[in-house]
Amino acid sequence: MFRKILSAVLFFCAAPAAFAGQGDDGFYTRADAGYVYSTAGGVKESYAAQTGFGRKYGDFLRAEFDLSFTRVRVRGAQAFENAAASGTRAHARSFAATGTLLADLFSVKGATPYIGVGGGVARNALEDFRLNGRNMAGDIRYHLAWQAVGGVGIELSANFTLDVSYSYMDAGNAKTKKDGGERLRQDVKMRKVLLGLRYHF
Repeated sequence: MFRKILSAVLFFCAAPAAFAGQGDDGFYTRADAGYVYSTAGGVKESYAAQTGFGRKYGDFLRAEFDLSFTRVRVRGAQAFENAAASGTRAHARSFAATGTLLADLFSVKGATPYIGVGGGVARNALEDFRLNGRNMAGDIRYHLAWQAVGGVGIELSANFTLDVSYSYMDAGNAKTKKDGGERLRQDVKMRKVLLGLRYHF
């Protein structure tokens, strides 16, 4: 698993160099926090945070590697493939390591909109909970994950950029442990709005 993640980091950091032209190259770090405001059925609003590093290649391309954490609430009659009662409530934690390729589209007075797409690995941990009067044991699952990103970077100074972004991530699913042959599943598909800061070296 570690070798796969390391290979992905090297690929996402090195591949854009073949396409980059002249421009302001360089490394940067970033940190973001925000809100999971709307997701697929059964998963409710919660919060998210991420940190990572990236490299800019010319005026157009960037590559990033990020570690993200999202805690989501699973509740309501739509939870666990419509197997839950309306009062069911559970929590899941999703950690993801992703590499993302981004394109800075244009700049106007220090504001630069961008789009991007990426993929990686997610670790989804479902906490124990009660379902329809029964005790259910949560499980830990690893899945391939992908995301699409759009946002705008606002230059604050030569070293700092304010980043406002929207992202959609499909992190696979969270499951309960088998109980008498029954295993319940909840998709972990998240729409996030993040506010962050980039520091350019």
